[in-house]
Amino acid sequence: MAEDNTLTKALVDVRARRAALQSDYDRIAAELTKLRAAEAALTSIVEGIPLDASGLHAPEGPRAAAPASGGRRGARGPRANSAKGRLKALLGSAGPQGLSHAEIAERLPDVAPNTLNTYLSMLVTGGEAIRNGDFFTAAAAPDGTEDGDAEVEADPDTDEEVRHDAAAE
Repeated sequence: MAEDNTLTKALVDVRARRAALQSDYDRIAAELTKLRAAEAALTSIVEGIPLDASGLHAPEGPRAAAPASGGRRGARGPRANSAKGRLKALLGSAGPQGLSHAEIAERLPDVAPNTLNTYLSMLVTGGEAIRNGDFFTAAAAPDGTEDGDAEVEADPDTDEEVRHDAAAE
């Protein structure tokens, strides 16, 4: 009988140690995943190569971000490499009919479906995109010109921005 009690205590001890080690292992694995993602991002920036070609990959799993199409971010306005920026550019070049949700998903394969749905909804709600049935297209600027057709400059007398329509001049 004493042997059964000893074995039971040993089993409890082994399970407790395994649980503690498993917890440490999970913590270290999560930290290692974060470090690998940081290494991949820094390698991409320092060596100027896309994340896909760096030989290092972003972490797999629910918190993993889809790799961007490379390049560096800078003071150039909206982030051209962001999913939302690429979606806006795609809708802007879609033409008058626009693109269906399936066509958008096909052209932006690295954007998660839920992210794509969220951004499309935000753009439509914010007036930056128009949904016409199953098709999405970029909304025209409030004054009827496209964003790239107007030139903006500061009025020296009032320090207010003044838009000049390139088509009217």
